Amino acid sequence: MNTEEQSIAIITLVEKQKRGRHRYNIYINEEYAFSVHEDILIKHRLNKGETIDHQAIEKITIDEERNSAYLKAIRIIGRRPHSAIEVKRKLKEAGYEAPVIDWACEKLIEHKYLNDEEFAQMWTDSRIISQKKGRNLVRQELQQKGINKELVKNAMDTINPDDEFAGAMKIAQTKWKQTSGKTIDRKRKTGAFLMRRGYTGSIVSKVLAQVSSEPNEEEFEVFDDSFDS
Repeated sequence: MNTEEQSIAIITLVEKQKRGRHRYNIYINEEYAFSVHEDILIKHRLNKGETIDHQAIEKITIDEERNSAYLKAIRIIGRRPHSAIEVKRKLKEAGYEAPVIDWACEKLIEHKYLNDEEFAQMWTDSRIISQKKGRNLVRQELQQKGINKELVKNAMDTINPDDEFAGAMKIAQTKWKQTSGKTIDRKRKTGAFLMRRGYTGSIVSKVLAQVSSEPNEEEFEVFDDSFDS
């Protein structure tokens, strides 16, 4: 047998893994070479008896890594919605390289699994209505998640003032009942609590005026609205 014949690489076995779901072991010239996901197996037509060269193996390796990152990202966003920056950070923490991460995220966006605009809107609605947080805190959370300023602003513009006020009133009433002391102290403590929850100074003042039974407006705490924007 000449040197050229000896260098020919032939897939001699395609073996389904017992524990690895949708994964297959590929044997070349009777020796284990690598494993791939079923999608990559089909894409590259890795069938027993097929010849395969070094360049093809390199391409398969790249596609396998990309597919692995994509499936990892799908599992990440399957647990809860994520921003693009969050997904990229988690893929990096999982050990994937930047080009592979970028490819996976582009595919997620293309398939509409990743959309920062929709994420910002959904996050805002959930925080304002379900978790009863104010716009200042929600804005900060979105910024921390890497949502760009324009999308954050758009999300803030969609907040229904009535929903935000209703959320503030709900938690203020509970806080008021749990707070002891003079009326002015209860207002101060309740107001500080609302501010920490991200409510603007104007909403806090309105809520305190309503939640308090004290009719004397001179006692009402004036809250700094410098966080409003």
